Amino acid sequence: MTESNIIELTSFRADLARSLTRRGERLLVAADLADEVATLEPLEAYYIIRELGLDQALPILRELSHEQLQACLDLDCWTRYDFSVENLDEWLAPFAAIDPETLAQTFLSLDYVLQLLFLTQSVTVYDPDTDQVPPEDETRETTARAMTPDGFYLLELKNPEQTRKVHPFGLLDAMYQYDPTATHRLMSEVRVDLPTQIEEEALRFRSGRMQDLGFADPGEASTLFSKPPSRQPMPRPQEPLDSPVTRLPSVYAAPLLETTLLQRALTLVTDPQSLSRLQQELVWAINSAIIAYGEKPQDIEQITDTVKRVRDTISLGLESLLALQEPPCQREVAEAAAKAAELLEIWPMTDLFRHGYGATMVLQEEMRQAMAEPRFAEWYNLADTEQSDEPADRLERAFVAGLLKRQPLRGGFDPGNAETVRAFATLAEVSAAQVRLKRLVDHFKK
Repeated sequence: MTESNIIELTSFRADLARSLTRRGERLLVAADLADEVATLEPLEAYYIIRELGLDQALPILRELSHEQLQACLDLDCWTRYDFSVENLDEWLAPFAAIDPETLAQTFLSLDYVLQLLFLTQSVTVYDPDTDQVPPEDETRETTARAMTPDGFYLLELKNPEQTRKVHPFGLLDAMYQYDPTATHRLMSEVRVDLPTQIEEEALRFRSGRMQDLGFADPGEASTLFSKPPSRQPMPRPQEPLDSPVTRLPSVYAAPLLETTLLQRALTLVTDPQSLSRLQQELVWAINSAIIAYGEKPQDIEQITDTVKRVRDTISLGLESLLALQEPPCQREVAEAAAKAAELLEIWPMTDLFRHGYGATMVLQEEMRQAMAEPRFAEWYNLADTEQSDEPADRLERAFVAGLLKRQPLRGGFDPGNAETVRAFATLAEVSAAQVRLKRLVDHFKK
């Protein structure tokens, strides 16, 4: 049996293969679509829909459970602490295209406080019998007011000029037809509740659900870019924790097919429970990095780049720890993967990321010293109109720009696309960057 065949049969490679079968195109042609969708974890469902696009993913959308749909909205309808009415409107549009009943049923299945939040940011609710209703702006070209079908409330659009895929009045008409009692109760609360209080409560619930999916809050996620721990952590459970996330979504799995020290180590983990826990930790590390980098989960290309950065940074962390062993173990030697697999049982993925980040700190310090050199700093800070058009100069600028990022990144290595950056994946790459930076600084000292 050849080495390549052995690799293909490893548990980790098999898990990656299974993750890649859970792609949207394959689901759409499945004879038992409902059963297939039911087996998806919420994070998997979200990325499948985002890869397909909402319109093409309509058959999958119709089969989502409450938990799956809520996760999609939690990921897509917030920018840090701010709720986006427009993004929820985008998710409602495919259901509205089916029929009003489906639209109303879907909206009323959402988290109750999210319903309130969407409506309070869409309409103002008046009781004509008791409220002081301001005069209508007659200069508007669009209809901004309407009575509810039961005649109890007067509705006024908050942003009548804003283009919506699902008009708020149309949504409310559908809701009154589907469940007038529940809709009347919503209108009553929208009328009296303060929008800021509703948004704070919705954010609190959403933050809890995001934590369950492994998305740390920004403060906690930023610890990825902190000094790595010097002491080994306490032993942790060998089996996966109870969580909505237990396996790699296909978007995360694809970059892990590439050969890195992390991938080589994971292929040697044979215990199913240990492998499941490690994959769970890897998902959490990626999700935390998405928050720490300030990326948007809906941008699949950005998320793929983030997965690659996490993969490479953890690989660098593993190599850094191997280099500290007595005797030091080089990543190229045959036993490096086995020793790295042992480290996976000791260090959590987030700590391994921090060790990889720590290995690049030497570059941050050397960049600080380089920018203290007047001629070097003057060259780098030239206005765009004064910069050289020479390809070599553009590559050197991209190289320096990468090192100046919050996490030093490897840039200026692709002549065809100078702006391409990636994480440092090996100690050799870090050393090469040190040599390159010194040569560049020395050039400006002459």
